[in-house]
Amino acid sequence: MRDDFIEMVEESDERYKCYILKSTVQIFKQSIKDGDLNDVRIYISTSVQLDAIVSIVESYLHWFTECEAAFRNYYENELREQVSKDWFNEIEVYRVDIIFNNKEDYGATIACGDNVLQGHIMIIDFDREQVLAIHFNG
Repeated sequence: MRDDFIEMVEESDERYKCYILKSTVQIFKQSIKDGDLNDVRIYISTSVQLDAIVSIVESYLHWFTECEAAFRNYYENELREQVSKDWFNEIEVYRVDIIFNNKEDYGATIACGDNVLQGHIMIIDFDREQVLAIHFNG
């Protein structure tokens, strides 16, 4: 998978190297490919070598394909909104920012929309495999 990473020098700084992927990635149930891959940014601390963390990045990306139960539970409990059984399949992902400080300290922020709270963009913060918060824009 190492060859799938493209460094975005203009988005990198002294703290993080920014990467996008060459190959299709699935976030929730949406396949992100081609030009939309620019909306999936992976920031890796400059104190960490990509080769040393690539398998963890790959596992974390895969986790987003199977995180439905955790996301659904948080959404229904915190927002007090019941969702249909197809809800997770219909989420539209707009932007993904994943940050790796090291092998144990990482998380993500995903901007997306759903069919329950239409007209709002959900911004979901994750700490590793746990939903921290859902914010709304719009």
